[in-house]
Amino acid sequence: MECDFFKIDIPDFIPIYEENKPYGWTKYKEDTWDLLVRASGNYCMYCYDKVVINNQKRGQIEHGMEKTILKEKLTDCVPNLGVACENCNQKYKRKGEKLRKLNAEEIADLIEVECPQYECKKMCDAFKRVRMRYIKKGKIILQPFGVVNEETGHTLHMQYDLLEFKYVPSTERYSYTEEELKIIEGHIELFGLNSALRKNHEIARYCKGVVAQNSLLEEIEFNNMLVDLLREKLKRMKIDDAIHVCRIIYEIAWIKLNS
Repeated sequence: MECDFFKIDIPDFIPIYEENKPYGWTKYKEDTWDLLVRASGNYCMYCYDKVVINNQKRGQIEHGMEKTILKEKLTDCVPNLGVACENCNQKYKRKGEKLRKLNAEEIADLIEVECPQYECKKMCDAFKRVRMRYIKKGKIILQPFGVVNEETGHTLHMQYDLLEFKYVPSTERYSYTEEELKIIEGHIELFGLNSALRKNHEIARYCKGVVAQNSLLEEIEFNNMLVDLLREKLKRMKIDDAIHVCRIIYEIAWIKLNS
C-alpha cells in the first residue's frame, strides 16, 4: 500500500463552458448553476458537501471575489462564479470579508479591462493578478480553477488525512513557501473545515457501512465528496484489503470523533 494512501487529494473544479452559450449571475443563472454543479460533481467547492440532495437545492452561485469590490466587472465575471453550500456562502465566507476587500490601487488593472461579461470563458491576465492579490490578502483558495502561484509554479492544494480526520496542506506534492502554507491553512480555518462543528462524519459512516456489509456500497450516495474519492481508491484494491482499510479508518474515527 502506498505511503500516502491515507491522504486524499482535494481536486480543483474546472468548468467546461460551451463555446456559444452565455453564462452569468444577473442573467443565465440556471445554465450557470447547472454547469457549475456538473463541474463540482454536485458538491460545494469549499466544504465538499452536496449542494443538491433529493432534488432540493442546498447551494448557491457564489462570487469568488465579492462583487462589491468592483460591481460592474465582478458581478457577471463568469470565471469568478462558483457554487457553494448556503453555510459556506452565507456564513463562513462572510468572516473576514472586510479584511479581504481590495483597495482601488489593487484593482486598478482590472478596471482598465474591457469585459465581455456573459461571453467570458477564461480568466484574463488582469483578473488573474487581482484574484491572486485577493487570495494572498484573504488567505483563501478560490474555486473554480483552483489557485496557481505563478511566482513559484505551485498549485495550492489541500489533502484530507484519513487517520487524523482533518484537512492539511498537500506538502507531499510541493515544498510550499511560508506564505503559501498560510493561505492553505487560512482557508481551512476560514471555512472551519477542521472544527468540531464541521468535522467530516460521512467518511466514518461510509467505512462503518463497508465493514458491516462487506461491500464498497457503490450504489449508495453519501453527502460529502470525500467518500467518492475514498471509494475510488478502495476500488483499486482487493475487497478484503479494502474492508480491512475501512475497519482501520472507522476504529480511528470512532476515537477521533468522540473524544
